[in-house]
Amino acid sequence: MGSTGEKYGSEVQYVSKDTPLEDILHLIKRDGAVFVRNLVAKEDVDRAHADIRERLDQDLEWNGSFFPKETKRAPSMIARSQTYTKTQVMNPLFQAVCNHFLTTRSWFWWGDKRKESISPPQVTSCTAMEIGPGGKAQPLHRDDYINHNYHTEVGEWDDERDKRRETAVGLMVAGSKVTKQNGGTQLIPRSHLWGTDRKEPPNVKDCIFAEMEKGDGLIMLSSVYHGGGNNTTTDEKRLMFSTFVVRGHLRQEENQYLAVPKDAVKQYDRATQKFMGYSISDPACGYVEEVDPIYTLYPEEYKDVKPSDF
Repeated sequence: MGSTGEKYGSEVQYVSKDTPLEDILHLIKRDGAVFVRNLVAKEDVDRAHADIRERLDQDLEWNGSFFPKETKRAPSMIARSQTYTKTQVMNPLFQAVCNHFLTTRSWFWWGDKRKESISPPQVTSCTAMEIGPGGKAQPLHRDDYINHNYHTEVGEWDDERDKRRETAVGLMVAGSKVTKQNGGTQLIPRSHLWGTDRKEPPNVKDCIFAEMEKGDGLIMLSSVYHGGGNNTTTDEKRLMFSTFVVRGHLRQEENQYLAVPKDAVKQYDRATQKFMGYSISDPACGYVEEVDPIYTLYPEEYKDVKPSDF
């Protein structure tokens, strides 16, 4: 990783969207994240914001400390905004980064033939988050805890050794000006190299803070310790669109949600329904509108339910 690294300083980099893919991959492997200026056109960001505004305004207060009461969220964004989907989820640079880190290739025997299987990545979550004045910072966390990913401590990235190290990659696009003061994402550079069994918890003093203009992107490995920051302003709201992509094989072999009609699912008891997948995999995998998917079968129970800590 030598010659490419000589072009850049040691801090997490802000690059243009026209930067060679090889350089962007190098920087992500080195630092765990990279900022990309003007990744999405401002007018497309505004259209996506308009598409989800109603859901943001209708959001229920989170039951717990992970999201402060000043934060509004809009999940299921693919269902709500084609502009978001086309310009962010399917953004060519983001897609290329995800394909590099998350495509899984495996050899296996099929009788007397040796075959290769290639599993491409798939989208796993799409949520906009707007932090209002007074919103408190999230606890620093890794998003791959959802996949129960276990990391060994390493000094630097090695392509061969670490080709399966990551389970997910995230893209955060600024829907407004983002600063340290209004809740800009805080992250610890190079924490993707840390082992799971570290004795000390992540410390905010090691963080940098996202400083972004509307349309800028932050591409980040899900093993990076990060969290929404404190909004210490009195009149600014910080809007970010968050898209995460996961390895394609982290799902059911037979898709029970589509293979079994909902009317048939409802004929079974709850133990069977949960075993089919209508349940949360602790801590936070499988939700619908941020709550347990069992409520899609029992909507009459949903009215008293609030999203809550994982």
